[in-house]
Amino acid sequence: MIGTGLLRSRAAAAAFRAACASPLVTAQQQALARLETAEPAEIAEWQRARLRRFTDRWASAVPYYRRHPEYLRWGNSGGPVGAEGAQPGDGAPPVLLKDTVRLAPADFVHPRVPGRGVTTGGTGGRPLSLRVSYSSFFTEWAHIAYVWSRAGVRLDDPKITFRGGSLGTGFEGRPMMYQRPYNHLVVSPFHLSDDVFATVIDRVRELRPVAIWGYPSAITPFARWVARTGPHPELARVRAVLLASEGALDWQLDLFREVFGAPPIRWYGQSERVVFGGECSRVPGSYHVLPTYGVTEVVEGRIVGSGLTNAAMPLLRYDTEDGAVAGLPGAVGTAAGGRCGCGSSFPVLRDITGRWDQSLVYGVADEPISSAALNFHDEAFARFDRFQFRQVRPGEVELRVASAGRTPDPGELATVRSLLQRRVGDRLAVTVTTAGIEDLLTRRGKIVMVDQQYRPDAATVGP
Repeated sequence: MIGTGLLRSRAAAAAFRAACASPLVTAQQQALARLETAEPAEIAEWQRARLRRFTDRWASAVPYYRRHPEYLRWGNSGGPVGAEGAQPGDGAPPVLLKDTVRLAPADFVHPRVPGRGVTTGGTGGRPLSLRVSYSSFFTEWAHIAYVWSRAGVRLDDPKITFRGGSLGTGFEGRPMMYQRPYNHLVVSPFHLSDDVFATVIDRVRELRPVAIWGYPSAITPFARWVARTGPHPELARVRAVLLASEGALDWQLDLFREVFGAPPIRWYGQSERVVFGGECSRVPGSYHVLPTYGVTEVVEGRIVGSGLTNAAMPLLRYDTEDGAVAGLPGAVGTAAGGRCGCGSSFPVLRDITGRWDQSLVYGVADEPISSAALNFHDEAFARFDRFQFRQVRPGEVELRVASAGRTPDPGELATVRSLLQRRVGDRLAVTVTTAGIEDLLTRRGKIVMVDQQYRPDAATVGP
């Protein structure tokens, strides 16, 4: 029961709070608080100094940059930092393509910085192997905490969470579990049913959550159930809906505001740890870029970032493959070198497009399952160059994988199928097949994450 779990969790929660209050984290938060009220010129000079120090101390030992010293010269010059985020300047090295990193990730690893191997979620159909320093995990939480704090939510506040098992121990077939360090009841995005939602309400009476956190597509069925069966006083303390890993549609944002009586909070980032932004409270769809996280450029409409937190695998002028426009609409506020109406002087990205994907597959009972819940944070998936889900019938999904120049062996396919099947439990039957890379691309050469050929009742998925 939650009550017993809460009593037993005090030590674990205290440890998590202690980690979040470490000098490494608090220094980032203090720098953010100071810089947000500074003049744009001061922010730019701070970033130049930080980029110079990061390049000299960490990037200079990375094999790829030793072979391509133009990146080191650019970093040591302080980079082209400006009020709207970094812009390409004279002498800037080429943009670093994701495929360059994906094909030779060891070339970008610092030889003496310990870290943990991770993979990107593969929302664009191409996973990427990365190495993340242990300190970077804490600074990631520092930046998330900064965004959450604008809605009065702390990292250790009680929450209901609709996400996958990437925060810790997997669900192992259970529809929900309480995770002590994060002080939240986490609900499997593969078990979104009325019965599960009723159990959630029963179990959070003592938790008294102040936030709902997760994928927009997973929170949506819960919000509809709350609207249909409420009021639910157990949710009266909710002060924010924290939206992660996907883009949210306008009608979903309206639904969350109406049902939970709380603002949606969104932020932008990547597993590669190069750019991080929090949505502006005054201008929806515009994101203030946090300068302590990385140097941000918009090059030919693409977001390009140089991370400042991950010494284990420094990425300089890295193409995120996402699109954006720099500056607030109408060339006002920070775009004109001043302060935004929300009070922030941080640079702005708006109209972000690309990687955020909310394609859905459907379980045995037509329950919607986000492709973000089927993320590929495992080394087994990084062996493939492309992949795509295909669905024809409810409760069944085919994962089609492709590798350039070779045919994946049966053992690789079996491993991936087993990993996915354990993740989704009994909500989906998973098969894995091979395909040619060209078979997975659109006529424009892009990957469609889900080739969805099944349509449930429109009332279950529309506004």
